[in-house]
This record gives sequence, C-alpha cells and structure tokens, in this order.
Amino acid sequence: MKREQLNAYFYQQAVRFADNFADPEREEFLSETADRQAFEQELLAKHHVQNVSLKRPLVAGSLLLAAVLAAGSAFYWQTGRYQQVQQGEQALQSFLEQKAEESSEQRNDRYIINLQNQLRQNANNGDLWFELGQAYSLNNDFDAAMICYNNALRVLGRKAAVIGAMATAEYYRNKQMLSPQAKAWIDEALQLDPKESSSLLLLASDAFLNNNPQQAREYWLQVLDGENQAIDRREIIQSIKMAEQMSRALDK
Repeated sequence: MKREQLNAYFYQQAVRFADNFADPEREEFLSETADRQAFEQELLAKHHVQNVSLKRPLVAGSLLLAAVLAAGSAFYWQTGRYQQVQQGEQALQSFLEQKAEESSEQRNDRYIINLQNQLRQNANNGDLWFELGQAYSLNNDFDAAMICYNNALRVLGRKAAVIGAMATAEYYRNKQMLSPQAKAWIDEALQLDPKESSSLLLLASDAFLNNNPQQAREYWLQVLDGENQAIDRREIIQSIKMAEQMSRALDK
C-alpha cells in the first residue's frame, strides 16, 4: 500500500472512531487528527521533492496515525464510555439469554402486558382488543378473552373474524362442547364470511373429535381454499391426512 493511501486509511479510521465521543470532544479529536494528517502530508511533499526513500516515512506515518487512534482509545477508556458500551452489550446478551429460556406462556404474558400498555394509550383500537383476546385464549383465560372480543365488537362492529374467535373461546370454555351460543356465533360468522377460518377450524376439530373424519376433512379443505395467510397450512394438511387415515380405518 502506498504511503498516501496508508495515511488516508488511518485518517478515515480516526474519523470513524471519533463517532464514539460527545460533540465537544469529537470536534477536538477531529481537529487534532486533521492537523496531524496535514503535517504528514507536508512531510510527504517535502520527501517527494528531495527524492528521499519512502520506506522510512511510511513507517513513521503509520506509527503517527496509529498513535492518534491509540490515544483516542485511551481517552475513550478514561471517560468511561468504553465501560458503558460493555455494560450495554452485557445487558443485551443477558436479555437475549433470558428470552431464550422463557416458555411460550411467559412470552405470551409479556405480549399481553405490551398490548395492555398500548390500550391504555388508545382504548378505541379494536384490532388491539382482538389481539389481546387471542393472547388470553392462548393462555386458556377464556373469560378475559370474551371481554376483549366484546370490546373489539363495540369498536369494529360485527366482524366475522371476531365472532369466530368468540365461538372458539366459548367452545373451549365449555370443555370442547358446541353450546347453542357457540353454534349461533359460527352461523353468524360464516354468513358474514363463508371462508372465516376460525369457525371452519372449530367445526373441523369438533367433527374429528366426534369421530366424523370425513366431515372434518371437508372443513379443513375449505380452510386451505381460503385467503387467510396466518394459518399453518402444513399443520392443516397433516390433519387432513390423519382424517383420511381415520376414515379408512372406520370403513374396514
């Protein structure tokens, strides 16, 4: 690498390093670095005119700007910023390790708290009420989920997805039995949207549970034909295969 390139390289490194300082200290550091680079460039010009060997100035210039970086590193250490960065990295690593050790229920609890905090800022967000209801359902807290779904309906109106979710919560709250209320909600949801996935999945699960695999398969196929990108298509395909195996076993 030519001496001019090496000088420019070390100068660029020093400029990037200066981003670690506060504004007043950064300006002072950059000013000193610029002065040193100007001095080095002046030396280069003199040696070029005098046709002096470049080998020795190359080493001198390298050491000069390397010394600037070393001095900056020492200053960075002394001001305590290096320790602050290290503490921040350690805190981040600890947080990531804690998240990795969390159970799905713990992560869901944290998600619930996050949604609650958002709703304190805007209680008229129907989508947030719906998401909170889904989160409570994952924790098997169906009573709390129902309250959230009802709040979502008040804000959003009679939406098929919300009504289908209410039917699902009602079904599992009643120990996987289709109550008249759950059936009424399923009918309403599918009337609003014939492809409403929560209602179809609920009907499929209930049919399979009650030894009607052929009917369950039909409902699962309807879910696959829908436009809901959030569903786990692979899991539904596996359920369809199970229903087909069960149908063959019952036919024997």
